[in-house]
Amino acid sequence: MKETGKGNPLKNRKYQEAAFVGACSAALLVYSLYHHHFDRNVTEWKTSPFLFPTLISVFGLLLVIPLLSEAWDGSRSHTSEAAKTGGGGPSPASHAKSVLVFIAGAVLYDLLLPAAHFLPATFLFLAGLLWFLGARNILRLILTAACADAAVYVLFGVLLHVRLP
Repeated sequence: MKETGKGNPLKNRKYQEAAFVGACSAALLVYSLYHHHFDRNVTEWKTSPFLFPTLISVFGLLLVIPLLSEAWDGSRSHTSEAAKTGGGGPSPASHAKSVLVFIAGAVLYDLLLPAAHFLPATFLFLAGLLWFLGARNILRLILTAACADAAVYVLFGVLLHVRLP
């Protein structure tokens, strides 16, 4: 039989990573919701000790979407990319450069926060990192950074009443 190019998801490492993150996140979500509901001390969500695990599990479940997308894209173009590039991946020097850029961005963000406040500083930080990661469509870059900034503000500032810097 010929392979379709998509491969067996059970043998594909990226699919395995997505399944692992999804399973761990779902288990943590069930655990935190169960224990919050059956906790002897009835507490509000904003003071519940199970709020943080619930948030982490939701973010983990959201992370499964790009992991599956990457696995799908990788399985479709795996054979053509390997033929073009000779099978080699990025060099360790490029990984070090990326890590240094992210650290520098975080330091600049930390320095910018007191002067520009949360929303503008976060928008600039996200837009800069998206640009570094290769987003060149200015409208998409601005919309993505603004939507992420607004989502964090609404989730933490408005719904959870967390004081933002």
